[in-house]
Amino acid sequence: GFGIVLAAFATLAGALALAVGFAAQDLIANFVAGVFIIQDEPFEVGDWIEWNDNGGVVREIQLRVTKLDTFDNELVTVPNSDLAGSAVVNNVANERRRVSVGFGIGYDDDIEQAREAIVDEGARIDGVLDDPEPSAPVTELGDSAVVLSGRLWIDPNEHGYGSVRAQFV
Repeated sequence: GFGIVLAAFATLAGALALAVGFAAQDLIANFVAGVFIIQDEPFEVGDWIEWNDNGGVVREIQLRVTKLDTFDNELVTVPNSDLAGSAVVNNVANERRRVSVGFGIGYDDDIEQAREAIVDEGARIDGVLDDPEPSAPVTELGDSAVVLSGRLWIDPNEHGYGSVRAQFV
């Protein structure tokens, strides 16, 4: 009867190990993803990141989760496996970032006059870089408007994207 008891305990131990393994699967995946995030450094504290139609400023990176502040001042806690398994856009990783705004004008309006107005006004905004200089190419011929894409370049670590874009609009 001793063999039967050992077999029962072995079966119970195997089932328990399997249950613990399934229960810890997410925890282990988040931990491993956290190690890779800390090692690879795709973003760091203070960076503005976006992933899967979400975004925010990184407040803290832990082994299991990353904490972000949204622009509505909400705290978002994201499992690291979600960030590691998604394409993450780091909006402030480079020294320059383009700000693009579409401006529609009528088909009878003067394109060169509109382009000049867009470029001149964009160049007056504080924080806009001289190189590359502002531009406004025609990017679309819509049903009721010719769309010029006003394009400015900023240093995202010096001047906020949102404030420059709002001034440009």
